[in-house]
Amino acid sequence: MKLKTGVWVVVADGGHGIVFENEGTAIAPELKVLRVYDQENPRTHELGRDQPPRTVQSADGRRSSHEAPDLHQVAEDRFIAGIVADLEADAARGAFKAIAVVAPPVALGQIRKSVKGELSKRIIAWIDKDLTKHPVPAIAEAVARAMED
Repeated sequence: MKLKTGVWVVVADGGHGIVFENEGTAIAPELKVLRVYDQENPRTHELGRDQPPRTVQSADGRRSSHEAPDLHQVAEDRFIAGIVADLEADAARGAFKAIAVVAPPVALGQIRKSVKGELSKRIIAWIDKDLTKHPVPAIAEAVARAMED
């Protein structure tokens, strides 16, 4: 499949996201930035408790601790869910007909878990790459190449 005119491309990871629209052709894609997402990455103590919670057994009074959650991963998951929610709203109002999703493996998995409804019907490509910090022409070239495979 080719990156046709009008296809949206979302490039995201746990801290950055960019939504593009291809205004070029399938042979020479030109991505126009529609939306940019950035997440602040605060210190762990600013995100919440960094000590694992503890429980006490009622029968014998033994104490045990739970595994502490990775608060940065939780924040990244929420960030990605926000991007997906915006794309769901765009899909519901018919803003695009097709979209390609580009993300590194962990973010791609979270996106796949979050996608529902109309958006899931419009995804034409899942591309496992981290391109958020690349220049726009390099992103266009990489996405076009990945969609041809």
